[in-house]
Amino acid sequence: MRTVLSRVAARMYWLGRYLERVDATARLIDVNTDLMMDLPTKLPLGWRPLIDITGSGVLFDELYGPDADASEHNVSRFLCTDARNPGAIVNSIANVRDNARHVRETMPRVTFAYFNELHLFAKSELASGQSRVRRREALVGIRRRTREIEGFLSQHMLHDAHWDMLRLGNYIERADMTTRIIDVRSADLFASEHNLEPFQHIQWSTVLRSFYAMQSYRATVRDAVSPPLVLEFLFKNEQLPASYVRSLIGVQRSLRSLPRNQDAERTCALAINAVRDTDVSDFDDAGVSIDRETAARERLLARAPSDEASGNLREFVDRCQRQVAAIHDAIVATYFD
Repeated sequence: MRTVLSRVAARMYWLGRYLERVDATARLIDVNTDLMMDLPTKLPLGWRPLIDITGSGVLFDELYGPDADASEHNVSRFLCTDARNPGAIVNSIANVRDNARHVRETMPRVTFAYFNELHLFAKSELASGQSRVRRREALVGIRRRTREIEGFLSQHMLHDAHWDMLRLGNYIERADMTTRIIDVRSADLFASEHNLEPFQHIQWSTVLRSFYAMQSYRATVRDAVSPPLVLEFLFKNEQLPASYVRSLIGVQRSLRSLPRNQDAERTCALAINAVRDTDVSDFDDAGVSIDRETAARERLLARAPSDEASGNLREFVDRCQRQVAAIHDAIVATYFD
């Protein structure tokens, strides 16, 4: 195994995270655009859920004012081009290029030209206040370029410890984004005061499209779109690349190729077993009990309260997010600090 400096390992890890974040954010904006066109304008869903998914509500309120309208214009500007938002697509792409510049010797020489092309394309094509059509064209171009970079690296980069660090970043970001999308979207779907029941099929279909998973769902589940089946599919299907458990398995697989992996792999294994042991299809707006074994595992992680774990989908997702954060912390403590 080649020796990897901790600073290089950190760059590879964050390169993987930012690449995944760019694609996920662009995909969310496109999917939400389609959802808003499919639903009646009177429904109070709008664009604010995208702010909540990215966890940037406080920053959005600070920059645009607490009473600012979370309109398509404001939210798309905030998530795409606002330089004051560290999670904006333009900033994430800048971070992609910066990290790639510091580790360019670990990749085929031509690779940095692809990163630079992505940066220049986003800078020229993604603009504040542009029309919906132009924005979609720019986001499609960004997503296509990120996937081309990932495909090129998969085919031509040496699959050594540098590659494992890159993939760790991909999988951690993917697991985190999966839980965030389910958390925010299910909160709207289960909110009975919104009277969304007639539109549940459209909305749960949108959740699947957020992961490019509609066709996979039809081929695997072979049933109509319904909340219990969608939750089971997105949390626990080990063949779906975007599922929560598959992302954790990817983390575990990459960790096993790295030295000194005991703490991080143990934390990841606990998270995998916790989701496997939980019947997520039983969650509804009323909430169901979570098994005691899961609660015991989380107490071992020191991430859950000591009282008996019980609650609804939101509480389960919160625990999943804390577990992903615990895996991230273990990786940082082992390889970067």
